[in-house]
Amino acid sequence: MTEDRSSTSNTINVGSRCSELALCQTNLVIEMLKDKNSSLNFNVIKMTTKGDQILDKALSKIGGKSLFTKELEVALDDKRVDFVVHSLKDLPTTLPPGLTIGAVIKRHDPRDCVVLHTKHRAVTRLSALPAGSVLGTSSLRRIAQLARHYPDLKFENIRGNLNTRLRKLDQDNKYDGIVLAAAGIERLGWKDRVNLYLEKHDMMYAVSQGAMAVECREDDVETIAMLAEIHHQETALRVTAERVFMKELNGGCSVPLGTWSMLDEEGLSVSGAVFSVDGKEMLYSERNEMMPSNCPFLRPPIAPFSSTGFLSHHQVDMIHGQRPKLTSDAHSVKGLLRNKIIVHRSGMCCPTQDVAKYDIAEQCGKQIAASLIRKGAREVLDRARAAGIVNVNEAPKNCVNNANTSEAATSSQSSVKLENGTPSDGALNLEDVIPVLEDDNSSSVAEPPCKKSKPTCLL
Repeated sequence: MTEDRSSTSNTINVGSRCSELALCQTNLVIEMLKDKNSSLNFNVIKMTTKGDQILDKALSKIGGKSLFTKELEVALDDKRVDFVVHSLKDLPTTLPPGLTIGAVIKRHDPRDCVVLHTKHRAVTRLSALPAGSVLGTSSLRRIAQLARHYPDLKFENIRGNLNTRLRKLDQDNKYDGIVLAAAGIERLGWKDRVNLYLEKHDMMYAVSQGAMAVECREDDVETIAMLAEIHHQETALRVTAERVFMKELNGGCSVPLGTWSMLDEEGLSVSGAVFSVDGKEMLYSERNEMMPSNCPFLRPPIAPFSSTGFLSHHQVDMIHGQRPKLTSDAHSVKGLLRNKIIVHRSGMCCPTQDVAKYDIAEQCGKQIAASLIRKGAREVLDRARAAGIVNVNEAPKNCVNNANTSEAATSSQSSVKLENGTPSDGALNLEDVIPVLEDDNSSSVAEPPCKKSKPTCLL
């Protein structure tokens, strides 16, 4: 029997960044939850993150993805909010202790797109742009791939929310076009601004691009049970493989790394690639995994939590298999099992009967990373990291973060075995970060045009 989230709390507090896109995505999640249970009440608490405040530097120059998530996670850990909604590509592959991804929302178009200046509205392919045309993007991934395929183009940094970047394109007369994630611009109802969509041969997209994640506390059984109602399994399996691939390579905004995935009746197919900053080097790998519902090597589903209050041997084995260092108390673990949910070791909640599928997706990501490491991916990425990146969002001093300390030692090796271990993201110490809360009545933040955008915000 599923826990009734509305029975114990009248209002559910939701954390969100202040941008128009962030608020629109948060409202989309809220609408989905209300469709499942109309008695739920929500209060959106807007916050400003460090990534929102630093707009004069490229993301590759200011460090990791927690730039856009840490302040929200502090509020979550302090129980000032019950869950937060992220663009999943902004969420680090290693979450702070005690937090989990409670739901992944159905993926929107993961491709990148190009919005051109009005003087180029007749252009239908990038190769038709005049030599020396300037495209605005702060993404090393995008620059590396476009420079590889279109060496006559130039690139300039551009930061800010979607509204800001579009205004700069229209008014500054500095850019011939800008490169954006298709999902964001379409969610806001601005699909008509898009001139070109970039396919796999031109641009492999960012890990998890186009997907939204709902992060919550892993011991909050009621919230997780509520979020399970909107969890999209196909998207979750794809992004699990992608996120593991990136984690194994210690990837992030500071390195050019791309992926492409699909899941159908034939199974899971995932591609991954790393690039040099100038795009002249590219290492590529792909893997296909069978994942039909009747796959003979899938483990049997876990039995529901019994009314006796005791765990079966199979349940205990599954718990230890997914969470080698269990951070939740036994009560919350039992509560999740009662709802047929478990926190997978990848940091994502999943149905207990589908754990083996998430294991396969995780292994798929690891195998792609291992293949690229054997081809020399570490060396390529080390050179990208050595390009003078300044991390203004480094973790507190008492955090455990050895992600980069041993990287230099591997630079002389032609290949590295996966079992040697890939430096992992350090755990965040949330108590050292203070979020900036925004007044709901602030006039500086416009409400998202979700009503206007609803036809194009379908998930």
